[in-house]
Formats: sequence, structure tokens, C-alpha cells
Amino acid sequence: MANARRFADLDSDFRPHTMKKEIRYLAIILIGFSQSVFAQSETFDLATYLPPSGWKKESNQTALSFVATNSATRGWCRITIFKSVGSSGDLNTDFDHEWAELIAKTYANTVKPVQDVTVEDGWTAQSGASGFTWQNQQCYALLTAISGYGKTISITVIMNGQEYMREVELFLSSIELNKPAIPVNVQPVSSQSNQAAITSPPLTISSAPGNQGITLATTNFDDGWVAKPYADYVKVVKNNITVLLHYGIEITDEIRNTNNVEGVLFDRVILPRYNVSNIRKYENGGACYFCIYFYEADAIDKSTGNRVHLGFRVITSNGVSKCIEVISPSQAVFQQAFPNQENVEALLNYNKFAVTLADIVGTWEESSGSYANMYSTVTGAYAGMSTASSAHKFIFNADGSYASEHSGAHGMVGSMQFFSQKYSGKTTITNWDVTLPNRFNNKTDVFWAQFEAVRGGRVLHLVDKATPVMDYHLVKTH
Repeated sequence: MANARRFADLDSDFRPHTMKKEIRYLAIILIGFSQSVFAQSETFDLATYLPPSGWKKESNQTALSFVATNSATRGWCRITIFKSVGSSGDLNTDFDHEWAELIAKTYANTVKPVQDVTVEDGWTAQSGASGFTWQNQQCYALLTAISGYGKTISITVIMNGQEYMREVELFLSSIELNKPAIPVNVQPVSSQSNQAAITSPPLTISSAPGNQGITLATTNFDDGWVAKPYADYVKVVKNNITVLLHYGIEITDEIRNTNNVEGVLFDRVILPRYNVSNIRKYENGGACYFCIYFYEADAIDKSTGNRVHLGFRVITSNGVSKCIEVISPSQAVFQQAFPNQENVEALLNYNKFAVTLADIVGTWEESSGSYANMYSTVTGAYAGMSTASSAHKFIFNADGSYASEHSGAHGMVGSMQFFSQKYSGKTTITNWDVTLPNRFNNKTDVFWAQFEAVRGGRVLHLVDKATPVMDYHLVKTH
């Protein structure tokens, strides 16, 4: 732009609260494309620019920087163009992510600003700045995130004063953005339905480690998969494929009322961490009772910049959804590993960890109940209610002793039958087996045993080897 505003009225101390016009100018010159680019111009990713004379050039696969320093005045400035990534489809999400990754993580005590917005030729630039302290000196960080044509490109300026403002202005005004060869169109999955968007915020998916109280927190399966529990999921890895088995998410009435539970969960789980495009949904082929809810998408990991193929399966039962996230290098690799949806659903079986005595010391309990109203098949008259309930408690002690209590009732209300049983003895525990003596009729029961990792803890599963229908799914209460 030939008539673009200059930084001439910039305050000498460059305080952030005096910078509104200058920040707006930063946005304008970054998407103003009438400026001609000289013959010695260079290109990095989508940006063509005139390099500042005498500045040190630094580059890698993801960023290009120009750095100037003055040993006499101790002034310095760094301008960086970051390689474009896929846009999330939401301008605020793009800016928030870029600010968090490019500014807040590197420069302490910065405050995310209210950004200025400029639109031109299909691009929308959002710009903001914040002061911060570095080596007891007041410094300033400016970010412009420019989104358009399915892409986001970010440019930062970091400096400790206005010494290099003229060079910054000339460099930024020389920039032209080239439209990507194959534009992508991205929008949240849940907005593709006719339902109103829900107001619940995106989930925070942490990659923090967490053994969930499981000592043997790595399971090496015979087929090559390796599973480890984390704070918000179990990570399962084999060769170049990574699977995240997200812990259960409660389906609230707000989510259920969208009639698009799977789309809402895709948005909440996937969009905060990936820029996605080319989203495809599994077609069930008309009305179905046991529908398959599965998405595939091309994606860019926001934390690494890596391009990946995503598979996302949602399995809902009893008001809780389990989400399976499959990360692979390409769609071809995914399809080779998972030729059908049965293979994807089977991944839930890898949330399985061995048991030790130290891990099960304490009190573990389970309770359940059901009822059914009965009606006469002849007259249609109400015939009463049939009900069944049970409660089970296991206490495991550090010396290897155990005690268990089992109680319940079943039958028609008014004529129910009750039971109560208690057992105790010395348990024997190996990685996948728990042996309990002195059970019913003084028999010894041997159980398959395993932990399932859940958010904040684990579930202890015991299945009687002789009678598999006799199984317990226990949570620790003390």
C-alpha cells in the first residue's frame, strides 16, 4: 500500500497501551498487496518479501527470522515469519493458538491482547501486542495471525525499543501473501448439522504422564501394540501409528439435544489440537440401530506442525462416550492397519494393565440394580415390578489377606429373595491372575485380573475363569 500509515507517531517508550494505531497499521501492511516487490525479493512458504539489508538471516523448516543488534545502543529486533498451517476455521481460535505457541510460551509475563482485525482479498489479519520483561529490560512482542483459503500464517516482531521501527516497516510493507495452490475449506463438524451450536467449551486434553496408580504401567501386547496410561487417555503405539483411547466423556443433555453427539465430540476433542480439513464421515447407509460414528480427516498437529491422517471413532454406552483417536502418517497406512470398523472398535481392548498386590491394597466396591414393570399378556393389566440388585465389596490387605462381602435381592416387589455371603482368606496375585481361597462351598476361585485406566484412577476387573459370567468391575473406595 503506497499510502500506508507510518510509525512516526509511535511513543518513544513504546508502551503497549499507546500502540493501537501502530498495531492496526501492522495488520494493514501485512495484507496490503499493492506494494510492488523488487527483483531481489525472496519467498518463504506463502510469503514473498524484500529482506532487510544488513540483518542476520536464520531459518529452519518451520520459520524464517531476520535479526538486528546494535552493540553501542544495545538495541535489538527479531522479525519471524512462521510457515503456514491449516486454519481451524475460526479466526479467534487461530489467533489464540498462535499467541499461546509463539508468544506466551517463549516470553514470560505477556498478556494476550484484544486484537485488531483487518480484511482484504480473502485474508483476515488479527494483530495484537504485549510488553514483557527480559533481563530487567522492557521489551515488546507483536503477533499478526493471517487466516484465509484454509491456511494461517503468523508473523512476529520482538524488540526492545523503536530503534529498528523504520526497517520493520519497510520489511512488512514489502510482504505479499500468495494464495495456496489448493485452498482448503474448514469448519467445525458440529456446525454442519442444522442444530444450534452448544456453548460448552473445548476439552483440555493433556499429554501429561499419569500412571493412574498402576505400577506396571506399560503393557507390551503379543501383536506388537504397546499401551501406557496418561492423564487424559491411554496411548497405544505400534510402528508409525499412535492411538489415543480417551477416557469416558459424560453426555450431558446439552450435548444430547444437538442430535449430533459425535460431531460435538469431534469439535471438542480434535479441533483444539489440530487444524483439520477434508473431513469425511462414515456412512451407515440409512436408518440403523447400532450406528457407527466415525470421522476421517487430514490434519496438522498444532503443537508440532506435523501433517497426519486422523481417524476418530465415538462409542457411546450408558450416557458415556469413549473416543478413539487414531493418528497415522496417511490414509493408506490407516486403511492397511484398520480395514474395517471392527478393527477400530477393538482398540478399546488395549486399555489393559497388569495387577500387583501393592496396587489393589484397599477397599474395592461395585453395585448394580435393574427393574422391569410386568404386564399380563392376556389382559394387559399391570402385574407388578420385578427387580434385582446386588452389591460386592473386596478388601485386600498388604499382608496378602482378603475379605469379601456379597449381598443382594431379586424377585417381584413384595416377595423378594435376599442373599448375603462373606468370605476371607489369603490371596495369591500374579500379573494377570488373582486367586481367592475359601469361596462358596470352600472352593478356590481363580480370576482373570486387569486394570482399566480411567480419569483420575483405575477400575479393577475380575472375571471367574471357571464361570466367566461371574465377573466384578470394582472401583476403589478406601
